[in-house]
Amino acid sequence: MLVICCGMMRSGSTLQYQLTVAILEKTQKGIGLGEIRNGDCQQLLQAHSSDQMQVVKVHQFRHLKGVETAIAQGQAKGIYSYRDIRDVTASLMKMRKASFEKLMFQTGEIQECLRDFYHWTKLDNLLISRYEVMVNNLTEEVLRIADHLNINLSKEEATIIADEYQIERQKSRISNWKNNQEKDSKFYDPKSLLHANHIDSGASNKWKTALTPVQVAYLETKAKDWLISHNYPLSQPILMDWLSQVIYAKYKIANKLKSS
Repeated sequence: MLVICCGMMRSGSTLQYQLTVAILEKTQKGIGLGEIRNGDCQQLLQAHSSDQMQVVKVHQFRHLKGVETAIAQGQAKGIYSYRDIRDVTASLMKMRKASFEKLMFQTGEIQECLRDFYHWTKLDNLLISRYEVMVNNLTEEVLRIADHLNINLSKEEATIIADEYQIERQKSRISNWKNNQEKDSKFYDPKSLLHANHIDSGASNKWKTALTPVQVAYLETKAKDWLISHNYPLSQPILMDWLSQVIYAKYKIANKLKSS
C-alpha cells in the first residue's frame, strides 16, 4: 500500500511524513521513499514489496498520477495537513526569500495551494489534520496516523515517537545535516526531508507581522470563502479590501507592461 503525505506547503506535511515513517519503521510495517515529483502511483506500487507500506511526500496534486484510482481501489491512503493560508504565505515568503507579489502573481503558488486543497480533500481514505492543532499535540497526531493505517500503537509508544520530532530535535537534525553539507551537497536531507531553512519557530499568526495590511486584505479577498469555512477569522475592513484590489490591479497592469 502507498501512503501519500500530501499536505499544503508549509503546513506540517514533512512532519506528518516523518511521523508516519517512524510508526512504520517501529512496527516493521513499511518504509519511507521520500519526496515525489512527477511520479506514478502504479509504478511506485509495482516497484516495491506489496506486503509493506511505502510512504511518499508530495504537495501538488499534478505531481502524482493515478492517485484517485489507487485510493478508490484500496491501494493507497492519504495523510493531509492544512494551515491558515496567510501563514502559508508568510512562511513561503521567508523560505523562498520571495516577495508577496512574486508568490501571488508570478509563481501562483498561493492559488495552487488552495486548488490542491480541494483536489486532495475530496478523496476518500484521507486523514486531515489542522496544523495549529497538530503541532500542539504530536502524541495525538501519532495516534491518529497509526489508527488511519490500522496499526496498533500504545500512547506510550506514540509519545516516544512524538518526542523525537519536537521542534528542538528537528532543529538539531537540520544543524547536523548542515555540518555535513560539504560532503553531501544536497538541497535537503533525503531521510528527514528537512532543508536548511525549513523551520523557524513553527508559531502561528506570523502573518500579522510579516504581511502588510494591504497584502493581508488582498489575500483575504482571494481566499475569503476558504478562510471562513475553516474558522480563520478575517481581519481587514471592507475599505482595505477595496483598496488592495485597486493597488494590485495597478500592479498587475504595470507588471504586464514591463514584461511585454
